Order: sequence, then structure tokens, then C-alpha cells
Amino acid sequence: MSNLKAAVIAGTHSGVGKTTWSLALMSYFKRKALAVQPFKIGPDYIDPGFHHLACGPRRSRNLDRFFLSEDYLKQGFEQNSAGADLALVEGVMGLFDGQSPHSEEGSTAQMAKLLSLPVFLVIDGSGLSRSAAALVKGYQGFDPELPLRGILINRVSSEGHFRWLKDPIEKETGVPVLGWLPPEAQISIPERHLGLRTAAEEGPLHQKLNLLAEMLEKNFNSKLFLDLSFSFDRPGVRRPAVMGGPEGESRENFPGPLRCRIGVAFDKAFSFYYEDNLDLLRKAGAELVFFSPLKDSELPPDLQLLYLGGGFPELYARDLSENRALWEAVRRFHADEGLIYAECGGLMVLAESLEDPDGKRFPMAGFVPGTIRMTHRLQNFGYKELECRRATFLFPEGKKLRSHEFHYSTWEREEEGRNFEAPYQVRDRRDGFYDGRLLASYQHLHFGQDRDLAGRLVRSALVGGLAA
Repeated sequence: MSNLKAAVIAGTHSGVGKTTWSLALMSYFKRKALAVQPFKIGPDYIDPGFHHLACGPRRSRNLDRFFLSEDYLKQGFEQNSAGADLALVEGVMGLFDGQSPHSEEGSTAQMAKLLSLPVFLVIDGSGLSRSAAALVKGYQGFDPELPLRGILINRVSSEGHFRWLKDPIEKETGVPVLGWLPPEAQISIPERHLGLRTAAEEGPLHQKLNLLAEMLEKNFNSKLFLDLSFSFDRPGVRRPAVMGGPEGESRENFPGPLRCRIGVAFDKAFSFYYEDNLDLLRKAGAELVFFSPLKDSELPPDLQLLYLGGGFPELYARDLSENRALWEAVRRFHADEGLIYAECGGLMVLAESLEDPDGKRFPMAGFVPGTIRMTHRLQNFGYKELECRRATFLFPEGKKLRSHEFHYSTWEREEEGRNFEAPYQVRDRRDGFYDGRLLASYQHLHFGQDRDLAGRLVRSALVGGLAA
């Protein structure tokens, strides 16, 4: 293909099956020997992991208007789609759902219009026939500026059922219906918390991806889908997409001298990283070295900084607790003026102990005072606006940042005192731990909101503390 085809896969609501359809399309077109570049709208970490399994070696990118400027989003979409035949963007929540019930801010619809991409809407066909036309007509008329190009139907019981859905939709709305998927258990992905199981722990997922692709061979009009997808003429694009990741480091896209080595925790317990964060660190001069807190007893050699991201460490609390050799290595690293940056799951494992919902307590690394207690309900979820209460090796005092929180745990600790001061003010509460060489909190940051964040982190790692 000489031009890039691009499309947004949206849904009428959360749980309608847009992730299933997105993975089906990615797997199908990858099987057809197309280079597919995946994207995910919003702050989610889990879906991009599944995208990578379907589209590898290309890694999925988050498109998030809360964090990122319009210019950053447009340039990122352009640069990361370079060399691809098809860019597929999975939406977030329902098509028009976002940060406010009164505007499109943060919605899939807003991102589709910002990037000038056509929308293919996933609907749930279970229990419907002609009423599906009324559903589509409502979405079609809600925002006439949005280019709704096609309908994808999930949970269709048979070919006959599909005809009872397709014919009235096309007759009443003029929007073509391109395909259907059945309500089969073998293609479903088990949910965890408010999201999906992570790709790192979903062993049989490749079988499900193959099954989804096979279903589209019979039930999907791929030619019409590509015809209706937007075509970008790309004669001026020179930069190839970035291929770095846990499978191996690649620096061909980041010229310049290496300035420091950063150890990045990555395994079944820790896999929540924005791919752009890793790229921005590389651009700032870092070499990223991936290791497993579950399996490794020593840290990679010659590190200046550890990056412990989010994930589900509570599922592996016993194994993490028993890996005392690694935590002793981390303790030596910290005492030797190495820096540690931890987000959410990283905070949890660096605490004195982690307690599961049944009251079973596991000793952890012991750097952060207090106990992390898992609960059965969500404690904090959503976008946050932060004020940085003091200078750290990542940001200056008074800096305003945006973050995202998602956790089912509480952090029970002693009050702030001479041992530490919480680095973040999050509305009427404080969050985080900072001791000069360790910064840990529940906040997930996207470094693309301020490109100096990655540079400051690398500069601080070089001097073993607060950088200018």
C-alpha cells in the first residue's frame, strides 16, 4: 500500500466489545501481511499490551488529550504510523463519553475529529433486530461533524440474525454494516478490576487472536473497510516507527551519546508504562535495561536509576516478598546514591508490607513507611491535577502536573514528619513519598505533557540526586 489507511474503532458504551473488535481487526490485517500500527485513546495501560501481541513488533501508543497537546498528538500519530499500512485507534468508553457530561473533551469523538479519522462503531447485537437501526441513527445524528463510516456488530447469534440487523441499519441510516462476531466464550478476555487481564499474564491470548482473525475471514468485508478508512499520502515522512521495548533495546531512532542506564521493572507484576515515556527517556540519553522483580535476584549492572511502574503486584505478593535477594540489591543500589522512581505498583512493592483483602500480610522492600492494604473496591480512579510541593529529582517546586490514578489499595502510614514529606498535593490530600533519592506515589505521569520531565530525570540520575 502506498498510502497509510487509518480508522478509529469506537463503541456505544464500555463493555460493548470494542477491544475484541480492535484485536480482531489487528490480528486479521496482520495475517494479511499488513504492517498495523495500534493506538489507544485514553490513559489505559492494559489494552496497549494486547495490541502489541496482535501487531508486534509495533507497540501501541496512548492518545490522551488530558495529558497531551494537539501538536504532540498529531506529531505522535504521524511519526509512529510511519512505515505502516494501517493505523487502528481503539477508542475509550462510549463514543461521546469523556471528562465531562457537558462536552466532548477527552472523548473518542474529539480525538477522531482532531486527527481527521473515520469512525467505525461497535454495537451490541444481542436481543436486537430493527431497533439496531434506531440506535445507529441516534449516534449518527448526535454529532453530524463526526465521520461515522461503518458499523461492526458484536454478539450476533447467527448469519440470519446478522441480516435482521444489517438490512434495517443500512436502509434507515445509509451507514454500511461491515461484519459481525458471535457471543462465543473462547474469544472473550477475562476482566480484572475495571480493565482486562494484562497481556503479560494472558498465556492463551495468541490462540484467541488467531480465532478472531479466522472469524473475520468469514464474517467481515475487509475491502470495504479499507476503502472507507482514511488514506494519508505520506511522501514527507522519513522517521521509522520506534520498536524498543521489553523484548530488547533499540536506539537506532535516538542518535546521540548514552548518558545513563535505567533499570525498568517489567514482568507479569509490572507492565504499566506509557511507551512514550520510555521513548522520551531514550531521547534524553538513557539506555533502558529491563529486569524482572519476580525472577531476578540481582539488578542489571551499572545502573543510575530504577523505574518501577504500575501493574498488579498484589497478585504476586508472595513471590515478590520472598525475593529478598533482589530487595537487598535494591537497598544497596539506593544506599550507593542510585535513584528510584516508582508509580502505583512500584509504590506498593516498596512499602514495608502488602496486605491482601483477606488480611494476609507480606513483607515488602521496606523503603516506604507503612502498609499497603488491598480492598474490594476502587479507592481512586481518574485524572488528577497535581501541584508539586517541593523540588525533587523529577520536577521543581510548584510545578503543575497532570496524572492518572487507578488503584484498589490504601496506603496506611505514619503522618509526615522528619522522615519524609509528601511531594504531591492532589486537591485536598497529599500523596507520595520522597527522601531525596526515592520518589514513589500512586500517580501515573505521562512525560509527554512536559518534555523536560524525562530530561530532568536523566540529568538527576547522572548526579545521583537533584538536578538543575
